Amino acid sequence: MHLSLPPRPAPGDTTAAKPRKPWLAGLLSFLVPGLGQVYNGRTRRGLILLGLGCAWQALGIGAAEAFRWWTVSLAGYFLLCCAAGFDALRTARTLRHFFPGPGNSPILYTACAVALATVSLLSGLAEREYFPLYTVSQTSMRPTLRTGDRLRCSSLRPRDIIRRGQLVVFEYPSEHSLIFVKRVVGLPGEVVEVEDGLVYVNGDPIEEGYYAVRIRGSKSLDMPAARLAPDEYYVLGDNRYATFDSRSYGPVNRARMLATPLYILYSVSDDGEWHTDRIGLPAR
Repeated sequence: MHLSLPPRPAPGDTTAAKPRKPWLAGLLSFLVPGLGQVYNGRTRRGLILLGLGCAWQALGIGAAEAFRWWTVSLAGYFLLCCAAGFDALRTARTLRHFFPGPGNSPILYTACAVALATVSLLSGLAEREYFPLYTVSQTSMRPTLRTGDRLRCSSLRPRDIIRRGQLVVFEYPSEHSLIFVKRVVGLPGEVVEVEDGLVYVNGDPIEEGYYAVRIRGSKSLDMPAARLAPDEYYVLGDNRYATFDSRSYGPVNRARMLATPLYILYSVSDDGEWHTDRIGLPAR
């Protein structure tokens, strides 16, 4: 049995040559790091860049916990794409007499794109699970949070400890489809009382320097002293005179707490105005 192979091009024969298109090579590697190198016949270099891009996507999730490192990770990936695209474009300009090899197949091109897309999708799903985004739609947390603030949060796991003064995102006790963000002021087992916006825990006032300035002549909703159950937390809005919180619907069960805000990703008011001064501000 004889296997017929296509004849190898003779030296100087350019009829089988397929020059690489620099713009296409650069675009491919900008969109999928390494794909332009594979297109240029530099398969090994392309796969290394592809692996680096996939690793960047996967490991960059942890950077979401701090705004500075999240922006650094995002900028670093963009620079990686630019560098890969420029390298592929520059190399393609020198390949005027390029003869496609086994690596120049649509199957390999597709596999590279699918690999990066799959990693990106899984990383996005993981980031959504562990670092969800929530939008502030009320004024109850002024001045800490404003309407339109887009919060990047860290999901609360059952073993996580919740402390007094911590901001929490939770489900409304009687309607779980409603999501609120408030501040924890009372912990399980404590006796909590609210009088004219001031919080007393076990009979003593707690130090609060974060909620809105007291409004002369305004009346805040009070709450008589009550002891919290072992799995209950008392939450209040920072704007004590314009908030719907535990004084109205009671304490929040630990099982209903979803996440704790980390920082403000961006902020857009109801009329579409961007507040750039709030980008990256810690939510605390």
